[in-house]
Amino acid sequence: MTITQAPPAPAAPETRVRPLLRLGGQAGAALIAIAVLCATAVISAIIVRSDIADLRATVTQRASAAAELRFALADLDAQRANQLVPGHAAKDPGTTVGDRLLALITAQQRRAEISSLLQQLGADQTQATQVRALFDALGRYDDMSGRAGYVDDNQPDRAAGHPPAAAVALSTESGDIMRDEVLPKAEALSRTYATRAAQLERTAHAAAVRAAIAVSVLGAIALLALFWWQRDLARRYRRLLNPALLTATAAVIAVTLAGLGSFASAASEITTAGRQGLQPWSRLAEARAVAADASATQSRWLVHDPNSGAQDRSRFATLTGRLDTLLAPGTDATAAELPVYQAVLTRYDNFRADDRTLRKLLAAGNIDQAAEVLTEVQRGDVAFDFWDFATRLELLTTQQRADFDAHASAARSSMDGWPAIPAGVLGIAATLVLVGVRPRLAEYR
Repeated sequence: MTITQAPPAPAAPETRVRPLLRLGGQAGAALIAIAVLCATAVISAIIVRSDIADLRATVTQRASAAAELRFALADLDAQRANQLVPGHAAKDPGTTVGDRLLALITAQQRRAEISSLLQQLGADQTQATQVRALFDALGRYDDMSGRAGYVDDNQPDRAAGHPPAAAVALSTESGDIMRDEVLPKAEALSRTYATRAAQLERTAHAAAVRAAIAVSVLGAIALLALFWWQRDLARRYRRLLNPALLTATAAVIAVTLAGLGSFASAASEITTAGRQGLQPWSRLAEARAVAADASATQSRWLVHDPNSGAQDRSRFATLTGRLDTLLAPGTDATAAELPVYQAVLTRYDNFRADDRTLRKLLAAGNIDQAAEVLTEVQRGDVAFDFWDFATRLELLTTQQRADFDAHASAARSSMDGWPAIPAGVLGIAATLVLVGVRPRLAEYR
């Protein structure tokens, strides 16, 4: 008699439930880890890109305009003060001393620049009140300085350095308005934007660092979940590799490493943009405004009464003391920048030498020659040497702004392809997780 062994009984339903729950739980854990990594990478990329864009816009559209406005206002005051200096030679009424035309043309250019800059800054609603207050103060300055010019124009045949007393009084009052109202408001506006730019730099850097850390940690967690799952599948189902899960793991590794590299690179470029671009640019922009203010102060004391002239000379000393500090190269100045700083300092020394010459001429009562030194445009004259100094300083300031732009652009380029890349790659990884678990689930049907 032949004994036939009965086939094994099918697994009870409860014996199939546990593996199904385990596979479902493992797939769910992997999907959640990938989803959290994807969401973090996408949101972080959007935040960092937005912070970098805000930083660049604040510096290029607001802070730069406010800094240029300070310089233009101070230089406008200097040119309008210079208009009162020229006249005829004391001993020869037929000889003109000084260059009034240059002061008139430059003043017109500066006033046009100021109007354009105020319109640009007025578009920022957060500073609309400050801009309107500056407009009002500037209107009073224009009125008073215009009156001074009108009074002086009505007495064309006068000696150089001796404008009508009424013109001097009106010029003094307009200078007070510029010094006590217009320039402080412009300086406050400039400092507001400079402070905002510095804050945005710190915000963007912190966001990039946080993103690099978050993507690294969450990427590591997702990889641990995937490696642990594949190890468990290999042990329970005697399959060495799951191609779909292996590809998903590679995708997670790629996004994690790319995210770490991109966010770390962005953070580094933002730091460099601030240290080698924004900070020295802010200092040099301040120096340009202070230099123009010093030039305006210097222009006034030639025609002022002794008391006002003494105050102007004291203010000039204070302003040049600030310049001595502002023009010094910072510790982060590169070897290529040091010669440019030296060229600026050389021309600043020329301007100071002209000032000493001017003082000696005034002390000797040589008003004609003092007027020439103050307004003529040749080497050894204040007008020319200040223009030379201001031009070199502007070039250096522009170079520092360009350094900021280059590093800020590099930070933005570090995020090229984000957040589209992590969203697409990790979306594929999630799909591969489902593809990888499907055959195992099919075994329990």
